[in-house]
Amino acid sequence: MSTHKKEFEEIEPKEVFTILEKHRNDPDFVILDVRTLEEYDGGHIENAYLLNFKSGSFENELGKMDKNKKYFVYCRTGRKSRKAVELMKKRGYMEAHSIIGGVDKWKRNRLPVEK
Repeated sequence: MSTHKKEFEEIEPKEVFTILEKHRNDPDFVILDVRTLEEYDGGHIENAYLLNFKSGSFENELGKMDKNKKYFVYCRTGRKSRKAVELMKKRGYMEAHSIIGGVDKWKRNRLPVEK
């Protein structure tokens, strides 16, 4: 019998940064950017995997990802990431968190981004 509980909640940028620093080389912790390529190229969180929420292939690509990893999902403001996390929840993912305020709040918290 599995004791894994599913977790889906919004999470503050500073908390995500602390978690990602602690698990820097752990492939089970994934940062997922659901913005466009242009937005991503303008500045993204280190090691973020780009999967454009508005692309026609989003749901198909989501179906190929490991549902047992821990996902931290962000967009620019947090709206699309909340929708993406809801979809992940419906698709059977074990853990996915939307970053509150998206990359905008991440930057306001003076957390690092790369281009």
